[in-house]
Amino acid sequence: MAKRHKITPTVQLQHSSCCHNLFRGQFIIRKILCNFCIVLKYRVFMELKWLEDLLSVAEIGSFSRAAEVRHVTQSALSRRIQSLELWIGAELLDRSQHPISLTAEGQNFIAVARDIIAQSHDAKRRAMASSRIADTGVRIACLHTLALYFLPDLFTELRRRVGPFEAAIVAETRTIEEYLTALANGGSDFFISYDHPSVTFDIDPVDFPSKVIGTDRMLPFHAGIPAADVIRDAGGKPIPFLEFSKTSYMSHVVGSVLDAGPAKLNLMPIFRASLAESLFTAARAGLGIAWLPESIVNGGFGARATPQSDGPWSTTMKIRVYRAARNNIRTVEAIWAALDEPEIV
Repeated sequence: MAKRHKITPTVQLQHSSCCHNLFRGQFIIRKILCNFCIVLKYRVFMELKWLEDLLSVAEIGSFSRAAEVRHVTQSALSRRIQSLELWIGAELLDRSQHPISLTAEGQNFIAVARDIIAQSHDAKRRAMASSRIADTGVRIACLHTLALYFLPDLFTELRRRVGPFEAAIVAETRTIEEYLTALANGGSDFFISYDHPSVTFDIDPVDFPSKVIGTDRMLPFHAGIPAADVIRDAGGKPIPFLEFSKTSYMSHVVGSVLDAGPAKLNLMPIFRASLAESLFTAARAGLGIAWLPESIVNGGFGARATPQSDGPWSTTMKIRVYRAARNNIRTVEAIWAALDEPEIV
């Protein structure tokens, strides 16, 4: 969904006092000062997509058809064009006739807009190319948990199948929209995430095809004692609980496990973190019970943990990789084909 540009009030001025009363009868000066007041009152920042919107409307001659091409609503496109005109200080489109055409000011500005767009995209391509480790390098965005153990094993196996290539791993907390935007604009070549019914993503499979490349289990962990025994022996007493931050992906998965469990546990939250390895460290220190990906528990920072049973308090998570359909980089295509082979990790 298109986002409205932000307009931040900075100075509160009244036109009547700052313009009309001071220069009554001097229309041109009054108009200039009024525009100056608007600039002071609203700090508007031009966005590159506004220029692309203008080019689309100018070439197609219709707001409705241009909105379809730009994948936004007609009202959103209209607002963005109006924001551009506000930023420039002139009307760029003649809306009184059909098809819509450029005004004289718009005709003067359109060539500059094309140059700005072309130079911006060229600079972006150059920057992206220089950020790659090598010509055969790829950028992989993923959840932090997957970067610890799953990604190194995957990288090793893919190099065996595809041949030498380089990879830059970006394990940052982003929204799904930000991950997809990075795929679409070339900021990353792959996005690897968990896939569980408790968290659904609205992702177009045509634009962003995906493949399941592995599985992990979310299960309870307790230091020294199997978590199943801790749960069974609690007898309704409070169990110290180490939980994920409420807004994290893992929190939703754990919540679905607890909701589907055979009994309602009396969990007493005493520690909260967004990273699974932080919760594992706390659990390993004996602070309480935590639901964690098995890959984290077994990785264990160098030591295998006390075996934890599946039971009714666990669930399986798929590991899924996404790419942009239009990304035709040779290494990306080779890796994508190799991911079809069985037992990738």
